[in-house]
Amino acid sequence: MFYAIIVRIKLTIMTKNIRTLGDVGSNLLTELTRQGKRLFTLDDAAKIYGSSNSGLRELLSTLVKRRWLQRMEGGKYLILPFEAGREGEWTEHEFIIASYLINPYYIAFHSALNYYGYTEQVSRTVFVASTRRKLKSALEISGVTYRFVCMTDRKFFGATEVTLDRYRVNISEPEKTIVDCLDRLEYCGGVVEVAKALCYGRDELDSLKIAEYAWKNGNKAVSQRLGYLLETLDAGTNEATALLHDSISNSYAPLDTLATPKGRYIDRWKILVNVPVNELLQWKER
Repeated sequence: MFYAIIVRIKLTIMTKNIRTLGDVGSNLLTELTRQGKRLFTLDDAAKIYGSSNSGLRELLSTLVKRRWLQRMEGGKYLILPFEAGREGEWTEHEFIIASYLINPYYIAFHSALNYYGYTEQVSRTVFVASTRRKLKSALEISGVTYRFVCMTDRKFFGATEVTLDRYRVNISEPEKTIVDCLDRLEYCGGVVEVAKALCYGRDELDSLKIAEYAWKNGNKAVSQRLGYLLETLDAGTNEATALLHDSISNSYAPLDTLATPKGRYIDRWKILVNVPVNELLQWKER
């Protein structure tokens, strides 16, 4: 496949549009492709072109104008293959692009729920967790919004690697995804989405592991929400609910931070149930 792409790049030197770039631009794209870098940074290009050459940025700018590259953000580029045509209508998998935008990172919240098949809701926003804070909390690339959510070091754990088209991408584990969503409900669409995930993933989620991750997270409201959901949905073991109950607060927490703070108080879990219970239970038998 790489060979075929390299051949396409070489052949385009013969076309009128690309000939004005000269051999330097063609050689740069060819070498990046040979290395398997469909996405690359300015430093990657400098290692090939020569970091001491002041013309590199100008060359990359020219390649962007000629629709051979798409600038994702400052110093980060996506190679547009020949199939993209004049308009440059091409993009990589959103998670692969996200992996180049910030470090450390992992794909999280609603995006992870969708990846694991725990929600049927499709979003054009990719949620990316990191311990770093970007100047802009959201970035749009090719119609997709990348939302960066800053986490404390304590909460930044529980990620795993998956392979997407030969790229290794970090994503939260299924159990950590549940905990993250309960911690920041605004990034998953509310507690009903978590209830849905617990039901959809009932055969593969480890309820004790979720409980341990909730304890490690440090937000007692997460343990309270999770404990209530596991019991209501009959989705957890006794060991899991016991661990969660030992780590709850004396203060009541809303079940859903996105809903009106009105409802029924459940003393066992110190939870204000402010969403209709039938909305949670509708996923139990599916």
